[in-house]
Amino acid sequence: MKIKKIGWTTFLITTDQISVLVDPLKLKEEGLNIPKTQADVCIFTECPKEKYDDKIGPDKREKIMEICTPGEYEVGGLMIRRGMDEDFYIIDDKNLRAVYMGGVQKDFDPEKTKHLGDVDALIISVGNGENFMNYDTLEKVISNIDPAILIPCAYKEEGKKSTGLKTKEEFVKHFGYANAKEEGFVNLARKRVEDEQKSVEVIFLK
Repeated sequence: MKIKKIGWTTFLITTDQISVLVDPLKLKEEGLNIPKTQADVCIFTECPKEKYDDKIGPDKREKIMEICTPGEYEVGGLMIRRGMDEDFYIIDDKNLRAVYMGGVQKDFDPEKTKHLGDVDALIISVGNGENFMNYDTLEKVISNIDPAILIPCAYKEEGKKSTGLKTKEEFVKHFGYANAKEEGFVNLARKRVEDEQKSVEVIFLK
């Protein structure tokens, strides 16, 4: 499972059989353009009220499948789950599990994350501000999930519309992550996850 950041809270998750684009319309909300992208599945935190950009075309399938409502969806060997009254997704590829929480709202209840099993990668908004979880809630969520790899998003960057956000440096300092680093993508594999130390590895995708 390969995870690549498109921008803001938009990510592309790919395997040999399928590609999943996450929250492409969030880029537009931030005043950013959606780059030309191919995907078999588009998942949304909020059901789209408009057609997403025509730059997004199907990858290995004839038509893009859209998911924005609770349920369990099996597509190309991936299992995609969204619980009732929840605004995050669990994405399973055989024995690998990624959780996407980029669009989670400020009033999110961290109790919902207590029984997610072994999470190999957690994509989560860390900017605080008006629209996202504050640091206290964020700390509880990360502690409950205890991912092997943490992929932050939605923090203060130039050119974004959202205001009042914390920077990635403030996030790292507040939580004391001494091993935070930048990479172009995360190639998630069970061997890599098992080889990591017990402490979470923080990777900012660029």
